[in-house]
Amino acid sequence: MLVRLCEGRRDADHALRSLALARGVADLRQLEAVGYDDRDFPRRPFASAVWHGLLAMEQLDLEPFEPVTDTGWRSGSGLPLGILAGVQAYTSDADGRYQGRAHSPDCKHRRPERGVSRDDDLVTIKELLGNKGFDPCSKCGGYTVRRLSQDQVAYYRAAHRLHSLTHQAHSAAARNNSTGGAELAAKLQEFTDLDRETAHAWLPLRKEARRWEQTVNALLSELPGSA
Repeated sequence: MLVRLCEGRRDADHALRSLALARGVADLRQLEAVGYDDRDFPRRPFASAVWHGLLAMEQLDLEPFEPVTDTGWRSGSGLPLGILAGVQAYTSDADGRYQGRAHSPDCKHRRPERGVSRDDDLVTIKELLGNKGFDPCSKCGGYTVRRLSQDQVAYYRAAHRLHSLTHQAHSAAARNNSTGGAELAAKLQEFTDLDRETAHAWLPLRKEARRWEQTVNALLSELPGSA
């Protein structure tokens, strides 16, 4: 992302070095982005484009981790957050303490500058989901997350694949489609045979690993012809 944004600019190498250094900062609010202006770069620590290397401005789709429900047209799969629980989220108001809605650091409703402010809230994704007072802006989603590690991306994608297979399995069971059930069972084997290293990286807590296994086993038992 940063390479694309800095294409053709003389300060591209400087921006990449800045990103490498900034990624080691535990709390991005320490970078004090308020007032950063590309016209001052490279005298400033880094250009505003570096924030796109540090933060994923799109929100996470957390539907696979939401509770299973029989009401409404959307239902989660109740999957554990696992390694995603500790993902950092930055928002102007995580608890609904101020008048108005919460905004992400990149929201145009907030200010023209990009990046995290010292006044922002830093919470984990797990904490954000538990904050009933969180009232997000409809344009930006109310928060942005720190870019995921390779293990976090892998688990996020796997959870979404399993969530999709869950809907397909329910549909096959409702139609009593044994052929479709066999195909889905073969795809679900990917999630029953996690090696120990992957399982520990994705699901650090044993109770989370058990919930994952129970979800997959319940789907397999539900499929036509599984008995």
